[in-house]
Amino acid sequence: MVALGAAPVLAQVALPESDQRETIKLAAHSSTRWQQGQHEVWVLEGEVSVAQGATVARAPRAVCWIRRSNEQHPHDHRVIVYLEGDAKKKEVVINYERGSGSARMQDDVWLGDFTSTAPPELRMPRPRPEPPVRPAIYQRALARRDASPRTAVRQAQYAAPLVEEAVPGVPPPGTRSMQAFPLTGSPVRASWFPSPNGTEWIAVIDSGVNLIINGVGSLGTIDIQTDRMVIWTSGSREPDLTGSTLQSADTPLEIYMEGNIIFREGQREIYAERMYYDVRNQVGMVLQAEVLTPVPKFQGLMRLRADVVQQLGRDRFFARNGYLTPSRFAEPGYRIQSSDVYFEDNQRPLIDPATGEPIVDSQTGEQLIEHDRLATAYNNKLFLGPVPVFYWPVFATNLEQPTFYLRNLRVKNDQIFGTQVLTDWDGYELLGWENPPDGTDFNLSADYLSLRGPAGGATYRWNRRDNFFGLPGSHAGFVDGWAIHDEGLDNLGGIFNNLQHDKTLRYRVLGRHRHELPNNFTLSAEVGWISDYNFLESFYEVEWDELKDQDTRLELKKLDENASWSITAGTQLNNFFTTTEWYPRGDHFWLGKSLLNDYLTWYEHTNVGYAKYRIADAPTNPVQLANFTLLPWEQAASGERIATRQEIDLPLLLGPVKLAPYVLGEAAHWGQDLTGNDLQRLYGQAGIRASIPFWATNPAVESGLWNVHGLAHKVVFDTEFLVADANQDVTDLPLYDAPDDNSILYFRRQIPTLTYGTGNTPAQFDERFYAIRSGAGSWVTSPSTEIVDDLMAMRLNLRQRWQTKRGMPGQRRIVDWIVLDTGATWYPDDTRDNFGEPFGLLNYDFRWHVGDRVTILSDGAYDFFDEGQKMISIGGFITRPPRGSLYIGYRQIDGPFKSQVINASYSYLMSPKWISTFGSSVDLASTGNIGQYMTITRVGESFLVSVGFNIDALKNNTGVNLAIEPRFLPKGRLNNIGGARIPPAGFTHLE
Repeated sequence: MVALGAAPVLAQVALPESDQRETIKLAAHSSTRWQQGQHEVWVLEGEVSVAQGATVARAPRAVCWIRRSNEQHPHDHRVIVYLEGDAKKKEVVINYERGSGSARMQDDVWLGDFTSTAPPELRMPRPRPEPPVRPAIYQRALARRDASPRTAVRQAQYAAPLVEEAVPGVPPPGTRSMQAFPLTGSPVRASWFPSPNGTEWIAVIDSGVNLIINGVGSLGTIDIQTDRMVIWTSGSREPDLTGSTLQSADTPLEIYMEGNIIFREGQREIYAERMYYDVRNQVGMVLQAEVLTPVPKFQGLMRLRADVVQQLGRDRFFARNGYLTPSRFAEPGYRIQSSDVYFEDNQRPLIDPATGEPIVDSQTGEQLIEHDRLATAYNNKLFLGPVPVFYWPVFATNLEQPTFYLRNLRVKNDQIFGTQVLTDWDGYELLGWENPPDGTDFNLSADYLSLRGPAGGATYRWNRRDNFFGLPGSHAGFVDGWAIHDEGLDNLGGIFNNLQHDKTLRYRVLGRHRHELPNNFTLSAEVGWISDYNFLESFYEVEWDELKDQDTRLELKKLDENASWSITAGTQLNNFFTTTEWYPRGDHFWLGKSLLNDYLTWYEHTNVGYAKYRIADAPTNPVQLANFTLLPWEQAASGERIATRQEIDLPLLLGPVKLAPYVLGEAAHWGQDLTGNDLQRLYGQAGIRASIPFWATNPAVESGLWNVHGLAHKVVFDTEFLVADANQDVTDLPLYDAPDDNSILYFRRQIPTLTYGTGNTPAQFDERFYAIRSGAGSWVTSPSTEIVDDLMAMRLNLRQRWQTKRGMPGQRRIVDWIVLDTGATWYPDDTRDNFGEPFGLLNYDFRWHVGDRVTILSDGAYDFFDEGQKMISIGGFITRPPRGSLYIGYRQIDGPFKSQVINASYSYLMSPKWISTFGSSVDLASTGNIGQYMTITRVGESFLVSVGFNIDALKNNTGVNLAIEPRFLPKGRLNNIGGARIPPAGFTHLE
């Protein structure tokens, strides 16, 4: 049905009635959305249209109130629409079919009321949130909607006054109502009689009944289903269970239930065979009870099962001989069983801080609830299936993490560490910390490695918005510590296997903290403390190879639009890494500053500091010492460093070509160079940057085989020619700003001996010259002040995209079908700048998205001088979520190092209960086999159990592992395997 209210022009024409089964469709170019009670409020702009059946209304802008179906309106979706346009142009247009023809109406405003049994369809971009000040059109729409129909809306045929309807079933404040519904086709049979003393009314209901009590506390409603029920209450006459009789909230009301009880209050559910409940005092007793309640960060429900559950208050429970588990099975595979459990589930309605109104679910219309859950249990036993595996006298948890003590268990065996038992535990629960701070997590680990020794550690994480030691603002970070009593040998691969180490107690402590302070200040701190030379590579190999260095530093930074300044201080805790200590260092950046009314653009970076360049100590192991050579710039130095780098650009637009001639200059001072003397350097650079875009489109290209629907070829050609000159050589300076991480420097120190046997690395493989040739120091924001030198170069780059549309008809999106980026550099003075070759740094990157799930990849890089880098790779990737993925690739490297590696990996969801993964790497050149791994994972009712093996040929190591992980961990290691997302236990009830 369409109920319409309109201005006088519209009132002259009668609108037809539409079928309520027809969907209400809304479309616009942009939207803003917020919640207002049971209604979603949408402010729409740009070619707004509202359609239902044959009725179509259009306008430049609109305000809509959408009320979706809920308990009070189970088959009723309602949309109130206010359309507005220019008064002179009459931009509001309504078209509709009438009889055998059609009709059309125009005006400057229009108000309509649409209802439908189907949910409305919204076709518009992602909405913006509610603005601080609601727009003027909303105020005008609200005034027209709430005004009297006689003064603001003249009704057309089928029109109805637009007044906000009362919500049925919600009693006035301070009162409550009861309403009974049958669970079968028979009506509710309630027998009322007075108590013997005449002070109460007693009702006996001996057939299946659903009793709803409205107006109970802050949550509003209690919903009870049971086979039989007895009700005690007071009053001058027997209550009417049709809901027409109101009671004072202070009136006694007690209920006894028996048989198949389902008791719902907010989002909490209680299942029982027998139950007593005092509504006024919100206390009760439950026999053979189950309490189901949702848990944050967990998709399923937490289940409290006990012989006797006593409700001590609205949100407080006491259970005897009970257990907690997320499983829905009668005999769960993982549970914590306790003699006494005190459980608090404090439920509060969610309130919109902007409006002060309750927040409701936009789909169901139900009031949204937030919880604080606290469980304290005594005489606890952790059961894996029927077997108790752990005892603890008392634990307390807020159930933010729905695990009990044990978070993770892994058992491994290999030839380096032996048999390994690795466990992670909830630190808060073990310590009995009843109410830990929100936004924090405390993890304890207890491990044993048979060939190395016992180990353990702790990790504490935080992400909070309160004050931190008196400093306001949001802050996040972690502290992670782990130590081992190690009596074994280190295996690092190749000739560095079976290495003796000189420390028995080996450890690392890593902490990072970031604090967002008021006025755009940021405070960052980091501590990285490691026991010895090989610890990270031995025990944290992924961190060593892939993550940032573990430094010790403190930085205060201030952002101000396109400018920033910072103060940094750092020191060396690990004397086996080359480190620059700053006491302190200040940096100032100003990027993209407009000069002379946008004719010029200025960039600036200035840094001032006192540095102490501390060189890495040599390793103590004889094998490593024999293959250790300090790099040419690694010489101890200290002193002040002052440098300022400035760039002025002249951006020009010559037709389609963008040009930017520029000049860059730097003046710098070092208190000590590699000879121990002070050094002053002037550096200048001049050049021109240019780019031009091309494109061509052909909408007629169509291919079902390649899933191509139209084709656009977009090309950007950009180039830069530069001439640079420095009055000092880069080889005169220590690298206070190192270009490589510690793991790369560790490898580079071995090249002179292992690769060349001369104790020296050829200049073409010195990373300083590679960085200069690549232009790493040719920018104001260069990461290293030292790495610049004489250079003349022209860089040529071509970036190409072939784009098409994919998706369902009417919902197609633009995607990159083929991507090809290429680049090369020409060196006019090739003898000085590129080791005698005029061209170098040739590279390409190719991606072909054959389909949405099939991609072909290839990339390469090439230098033309003797033994220059020659790298190429090609591979294909297939993914079919959630079933799995497959990758096959080949990479060839030629130069001082040679390899021809084939990589293959797959993951496959073989069935809802089994997942397999496999990977292999083989070098067809001299190395031969590199390694393989394979894992089979069993998706159990309560656990993910993974069994696998791995081969590391470089370390002569073969291992097997067993990992057991509770399935309900929010972010476990195993619950997202190869793209196969595994839902937690109980998410689908029974499986």
